[in-house]
Amino acid sequence: MVVIYNLLTIVIQARIAPASRQQVMGVNSSVGTLIEPLGQTLGVLIIAQSHNYALAGIINALTFILAAGCLLIGRTTIKTTETMVTSPQQLPVWPVIQRVMRNVTGMDAVSYLGNLMILNVATMSLDAILNLKFISLAPQLHVSYSVAILLVNIVLIAGNVLGGVTKTTWFDRCSLYQLLLVAILAPALTYTILLWWPRLTLILVGMFAVGFISGKLDPKMFAIMMREVEPELTGSFFGTISSIVTLAAPIGSVGIVLLYNWVGTNASCLLAIGLCLVAFVWAIYAHRSASI
Repeated sequence: MVVIYNLLTIVIQARIAPASRQQVMGVNSSVGTLIEPLGQTLGVLIIAQSHNYALAGIINALTFILAAGCLLIGRTTIKTTETMVTSPQQLPVWPVIQRVMRNVTGMDAVSYLGNLMILNVATMSLDAILNLKFISLAPQLHVSYSVAILLVNIVLIAGNVLGGVTKTTWFDRCSLYQLLLVAILAPALTYTILLWWPRLTLILVGMFAVGFISGKLDPKMFAIMMREVEPELTGSFFGTISSIVTLAAPIGSVGIVLLYNWVGTNASCLLAIGLCLVAFVWAIYAHRSASI
């Protein structure tokens, strides 16, 4: 998926006007967010009805063939003009990342990417913590465990989609730095609710906030950075960023979930809140240091 997304950034940079890129990225992200759970649900239903994993595998393979056919038919709409450059392999990516990060975020690259890594850890572990927490919370939620999980997923997806497709909200006027701070506070708020006020309505509000801000931050970040990146470096630039940001997420989220199993809810939620607070303070300090 990371490779596909990076290829998409190249096409968008070449064919979409700068003013429309954020909305295009948001719509694309929203489509993926909507289709993924529908596909998973369809796959589970097929296996549950037929008890045939081979059939599910064949259908999955056919969807890839169908996607390839759609790309083949519509290839003219994504075809870009190749730009000839001299020795592109000698162009260093990291100095470009440092320059772009400082220009568009007001922070150094290490600080901004480090904050995104922490944000990824906190957000990715939230879903697993909720799944475990709802087992013990079920009597207080006044709904069954499966319904609670379904509601959380629906609200998260709705928030992500609305964040991606809307463009006239207050958050759209925020800078990348301001949006990052809000994005860090959203999971911290949800973990705080889980820890001290575990009510289903409040949890759903927190998950909507996480999805909505995520739907705003990612498209805005990619759209703004595209303006600063040379076309021949677009793929390697966004590929490097995606690799760095996702590197620590699985390890960190597994660590928080393991802490939940070993120690309990309070420890895992407090760790996640602590990580968010560290990221929040780090972002403010890095932004102020860069502006001096």
